[in-house]
Amino acid sequence: MKRYFVVLFAVSLWILITAAGAQAESSVWVVKGPRASVYLAGSCHVLRASDHPLPSEFDRAYAASNRIVFEAPPGEMEKPVYLQKLLLSALYTDGSALKDHLDPAVWNKVQKFCRERHYDCDKYQMFRPWMFSLHLTMSEMSKIGVDQNYGVDRTFYQRAKNDGKPLGALETIDEQIGYMTLLDDDTGDAQVSETIDELRELNARFTDILRAWRSGDEAGIVAFSSRELKGYPQLYSKLIVERNKRWIKDIERDIQGPVNTMIIVGVAHLVGPDSVIDLLRRRGYKVEKMQK
Repeated sequence: MKRYFVVLFAVSLWILITAAGAQAESSVWVVKGPRASVYLAGSCHVLRASDHPLPSEFDRAYAASNRIVFEAPPGEMEKPVYLQKLLLSALYTDGSALKDHLDPAVWNKVQKFCRERHYDCDKYQMFRPWMFSLHLTMSEMSKIGVDQNYGVDRTFYQRAKNDGKPLGALETIDEQIGYMTLLDDDTGDAQVSETIDELRELNARFTDILRAWRSGDEAGIVAFSSRELKGYPQLYSKLIVERNKRWIKDIERDIQGPVNTMIIVGVAHLVGPDSVIDLLRRRGYKVEKMQK
């Protein structure tokens, strides 16, 4: 299990981003406060080694910042106590199995996919649907070299540790794990079925994801996140809208603070209505994109 990747990717499973076409924009925004600036960096949580170096605006934002803030504290996610909590929310403990919680047609689809990819379905019977979907996704992504260790979050976490820059987080580990309970049996069939469909087109979709992220194609990001997640209004509200509203208090405090801060969150949190950028602008802040 790739520990850091699991939670970060879980809350962004349907909203990584895809689009056609590129524009000379970026996925990093800046807000100037009275004494300091805040850089809001839209993360692609998983990347390949070949996707480095990152777009230059990320490096410029990091170099200009005294403090680096993430969605959740990366170092905490690697501790055994976190893994124990995660597994408690990810596994069935009542004697039931994954196939008992899926529609027969979806379970047949699972079996077919596993046979094609040479996975043993029986090994995953204790997984809840969201964890099974994540496991499939991680397994398939690893085949094309995609890994959380190359992602934006991990890259700047390691760099900040090496440089001795103070770290911060917008959420706690317990809050992150709490989001896992939202991805449960009421949407299990859709999660598993849609995951398999998307994994069949993984190479092409990941190429489009990177193109949109690198170019800051907001229309493409919004279109995908809306199509994929707004079909589940409660989930969209909990994972995107409500979190953005909670984060604003901390972000505004940093804007009014004394030091430059780089805040790294999934890029879908930074585009469209109800995004962090939209909420800041409604509060009267001037938010501009960094140019390449």
